[in-house]
Amino acid sequence: STGTITAQEQRTRTLLSLLRSVGVVIIAVMTLFMVLGALGVLLGPLLAGAGVVGLAVSFGAQSLVKDVISGLFMLFENQFGVGDVIRIEGVSGAVEQMTLRIVVLRDVHGVVHIVPNGQITKVSNLTRSWARVVLDVGVAYKEDPDRVIQVMKQVGAELWDDPEWRPVLLEEIQVPGVESFMDSAVTFRMWAKVLPLKQWDVGRELRRRLKVRFDQEGIEIPFPHQTLYWGEGQKPRPSDGAAAAGEEERRDDPDEREDDEA
Repeated sequence: STGTITAQEQRTRTLLSLLRSVGVVIIAVMTLFMVLGALGVLLGPLLAGAGVVGLAVSFGAQSLVKDVISGLFMLFENQFGVGDVIRIEGVSGAVEQMTLRIVVLRDVHGVVHIVPNGQITKVSNLTRSWARVVLDVGVAYKEDPDRVIQVMKQVGAELWDDPEWRPVLLEEIQVPGVESFMDSAVTFRMWAKVLPLKQWDVGRELRRRLKVRFDQEGIEIPFPHQTLYWGEGQKPRPSDGAAAAGEEERRDDPDEREDDEA
């Protein structure tokens, strides 16, 4: 795929750049020593001084050395590449750039995250080889679970047979069944094995089709209900209401009416 080719090219360029830089440094150092030796300069004291300077620099550049070593391992082990969607240290995004020192990610909101290689302790690759869509769908407790499973399987089969979606599906869509019991819903699980980077598109399409089919079949998807009350004017006081009710009852009583007429 295009993403894989880009990742391979990026790794190749990085490794070639590394080897070229190391080669230039080695050749330059050897040339310098040969020139100094030809000029009669004593190399012993010079090497001792260079060792002290190198030791001081190494203490100040520990984080840089750690970043470079970690970057080398990531490149050689092919942990991820440009175009992959990964999760690093709680940050998820598409890999836009890889160097020996940093990894550049862009998340779904367009924010760019720059992560030093030395700080990466765990990488989750969401798009390596294949991906899986996992949907947990909640329905009302009153619904027949066998009927719900049957409808979900029908929706999955229709997507599998759809020529527009079939190329991105690697296996037939599965409905394992009841996953859990929630406070107000029974959760049913559905999953699909798909091509990398296609799990989000397939998930959205499955949710859309499930909503349409549930509405057609009358299967209820529970949601919270709230009753709101807006007060209008002042409520009657209990004493006023009781007095009014007593007066109404007195008018309706025949004995009371005779006493009043008398």
